[in-house]
Amino acid sequence: MAAVSASDMSSAESDLGTIDQMNTIQSEIAAQKPLLGDLEGLEVLALEYEETDAVYQGKIHSLLRTYRQIRRTRPDGNCFFRAFSFAYLEYLLEKEEELKSFRSTLEACMKLALALGFPEFTTGDFFDTVYEVLDDMSQNKSKENLLKAFRDGGTSDYIVICMRVVVSAELQKENDFYLNFVQGYATMKDFCSKEVEPMYRESDHLHVTALTKALCVPVRIVYMDRGGDDSVNHHDFAEGDHVISLLYRPGHYDVLYT
Repeated sequence: MAAVSASDMSSAESDLGTIDQMNTIQSEIAAQKPLLGDLEGLEVLALEYEETDAVYQGKIHSLLRTYRQIRRTRPDGNCFFRAFSFAYLEYLLEKEEELKSFRSTLEACMKLALALGFPEFTTGDFFDTVYEVLDDMSQNKSKENLLKAFRDGGTSDYIVICMRVVVSAELQKENDFYLNFVQGYATMKDFCSKEVEPMYRESDHLHVTALTKALCVPVRIVYMDRGGDDSVNHHDFAEGDHVISLLYRPGHYDVLYT
């Protein structure tokens, strides 16, 4: 048996310490922030920044020219997937035909994931959870039930994992194209296993592009950061008029309402 070096032991201890630290941070966030908040007036954002912060206060005023309300998500690295999923399913509540079409698209995404080697048993569980939510939406058209599902840790996290699988499958399917935008990884499969599929990994432009393309959902992302003047910029993803809007602040996504 090969001897374990001191450096190996030190590295392992460091890794365990990092994991413990991350678990502590996640527990603290969970205790303070719900997975999905109530609908609030957009003015609440002003309370998050100093009154003298002219940049952000100006951008909030700019947002108010178009949007009136916000639904905040837990800042746990899953916020994009949770915000996107809830916002789109909420939009579909009264749209039966679009709801059926979305389910068909998801079924195609699951077939692709299985063809790419995702394990059938666990992958099926993730997608089945979303199908159950869609079935309830079709039968009851209840926003209260939808909120309950997204505020339940197990259900909400399975929805997030399902969306992560969709993104991974899309990126791997179109490997030759998307790999041009990835640095530090030799293969898209390796990138996905490290940066897409694990829970709590933050999302960037590539994740948004892949998800909106795979599901054919036009989304507007409104950016609020310290760049530029006191106006806010936006970018539309996927073809067609956007049906939902998300607010991006560095490292975090929330849902916007007009």
